[in-house]
Amino acid sequence: MARKKESAPASTKATPKRRGLFARFFRGVVIVFDIVIIGALILTAYSGHISPLQHGGFWGILPLCFPACLLASLLMLTLHLFWNRRGALVILLGIIVCIGPILNFSPLNFSKPKIPDGAETFTFLSYNSHQFLEPHTKWNKDTINNATLDYIINTDADIVCLQEATYLSIIKSGYLSRSQANRLHEIYPYVHFDCRELAFLSKFPVEPIHLETNNPNMKGGNVACYRVTMPSGRLITFFNVHLQSFRLQKDDRDLYMGLTEFKSETFEDVKEHLLSKISKAAVKRAQQIQQLLRYIRLYGGPDVIIAGDFNDVPGCYSLHTLESVGFRSVYPEVGLGPIVTYNDQRLYFCIDHTLCRGAIRPVSMKKGRLRSSDHYPLTTQFYIAKEGE
Repeated sequence: MARKKESAPASTKATPKRRGLFARFFRGVVIVFDIVIIGALILTAYSGHISPLQHGGFWGILPLCFPACLLASLLMLTLHLFWNRRGALVILLGIIVCIGPILNFSPLNFSKPKIPDGAETFTFLSYNSHQFLEPHTKWNKDTINNATLDYIINTDADIVCLQEATYLSIIKSGYLSRSQANRLHEIYPYVHFDCRELAFLSKFPVEPIHLETNNPNMKGGNVACYRVTMPSGRLITFFNVHLQSFRLQKDDRDLYMGLTEFKSETFEDVKEHLLSKISKAAVKRAQQIQQLLRYIRLYGGPDVIIAGDFNDVPGCYSLHTLESVGFRSVYPEVGLGPIVTYNDQRLYFCIDHTLCRGAIRPVSMKKGRLRSSDHYPLTTQFYIAKEGE
């Protein structure tokens, strides 16, 4: 007599159904995650269009998050290409919407612009020198060679904008060797100090433009203005800027270092010590950039270069505001890939910028590798376009 076929256990029969429910749930979670990532990417990419001065410092925090959102989007796009092609289209659509800010953050210029025959050219160095104070250095004004000053001398740029340059002044110059100071003045016959910590060096004649040193709208930041007469006789106005910093103290930096090491930190500590200071600094910079616009309207002229330590990243409100009135950020026009200009405490951001308008055209921008300051130096080559170019 043939045996009756035994039926499978109920749990075994239910397995395919449970797997189907789990797969649908997992796909739903992934879709929500995709939407969140793309939403965050778009929000951080265009947050610089919103004024922290009018709508709160929160909008000044978001541009700092853009690189992380972009990286998360690219990782999800890569995963979807191997797992879910439809999901990849969603991520790709979000990236296309943000292509402008992405190329502003990470430009793809594989060749240098061609300089027209006969065009006037000049090199320009912008550098936050960190007071020329190299860590762990025992100063001897007769023998020591300051690495920061040595870099400036060897770069031999035609025009130099320096921030945090107090120790280049007469009062503090004992911290620099006599031979270096003499060499510097041989190269640059025109040297000007403004606002206690900004310096301007030029091989060409310079007319400093007086700005109010105690303007309340610039409290916490500095700006200086100079009008340079080029060899051709053309006038170019330079604005040397150092905008409000985050004012992070040692405890704040320790907290940030802990976050980068994935240590458990309370939300209250992060909010009180980091986010609140970043938010307040964003509001101050928005106020300072509005004052800078007033100075530009009064003293700018047609050909202007703005450079210095903005203490803010590509896509921020400060840069967007300047670009909205005709200035062009130099690095997106000539750079290749993302750039980092700050090198301390794992705050790997691009916070030093150069902008121009008028007949001034950038050719290249080179980041120095010197780490005697907490900023990297930026050297730009420009040419002056002829009328109609």
